[in-house]
Amino acid sequence: MLNAKAFAHAATAVMAVFYLVCAGLSYFAPDLIFSISKSWMHTISLESVKAPFSPDLALLLWGIISLSVVTWVTTYITIALYNRWAR
Repeated sequence: MLNAKAFAHAATAVMAVFYLVCAGLSYFAPDLIFSISKSWMHTISLESVKAPFSPDLALLLWGIISLSVVTWVTTYITIALYNRWAR
């Protein structure tokens, strides 16, 4: 059995670090982050959605909060279901 709370905390911490790295790249290397995004979207042009500015701090704060909540809840429910069905 996996500890759903501990696993959710760990997954949320990892996602928050990824989010902060991505946010940092969007400020300091926006062309790099855009290039990486384009490489993940095969046959889709992202040029029309490229932002001409960096996101503001309030938007980034809301992003990390909402991402963390969704990650924690999703991970917790997944592990709880796994534990129930693995019995």
